[in-house]
Amino acid sequence: MVFANPYIYFMKALSLLLISIILLSKPSPTALGSPSNKDSVLSRLEKKRATIDKYVYKHQKEIIVLAKVSGKGNLVLVKNENWPDNTEYSYNVLKDSTGRTIMIAEMPYSESGDWYIEYKYYFDSNGKTFAFSKRETVFDDSVNGGIAMEELFKYYDGDYKMLAQIEKLTDKDEKPIKRNKSEFGFPEYKYNIYPNVNSCLVAYYIKVH
Repeated sequence: MVFANPYIYFMKALSLLLISIILLSKPSPTALGSPSNKDSVLSRLEKKRATIDKYVYKHQKEIIVLAKVSGKGNLVLVKNENWPDNTEYSYNVLKDSTGRTIMIAEMPYSESGDWYIEYKYYFDSNGKTFAFSKRETVFDDSVNGGIAMEELFKYYDGDYKMLAQIEKLTDKDEKPIKRNKSEFGFPEYKYNIYPNVNSCLVAYYIKVH
């Protein structure tokens, strides 16, 4: 795709991206209220996800950024925001201080900048997926602040069995929107959730050392 007006796209996309980044530092919602072993495990996974989000926020310069270009099989390494033409998807990969991959994010590329989507995988010390999140943000004048956000969180145990699924529909201030998601212009993208870091890397054709 060819960007007709890069400045307009950049400013609109930046607004949605900033909203998403701000959410990283906020605690995740509580899924279950009654105390139980399942709740205890879920609480621990929520805290682990929040810890990785904070690490991502503090180490943004260390994130490996890759682009999927239309018609090309290999991903393109992106440096200094120098995006290639015809970008279809972007990928973020972050390793911790030991070199272990702890987060992979996939983001479909919006040419218009009217929406932002992020699929994020969180991996434990064994490389297993313990959490997945989806964030979608769109401009909508009918919502307070002009922005609607839909969030989905899924948490998994060590056997990749889902413990909880949490969904939210809010405005930019994270105030609940009491309307059906279908009333908004959220783009419909198909996505998969991969059980571990290796299957995620293979599916996205990501090669990092």
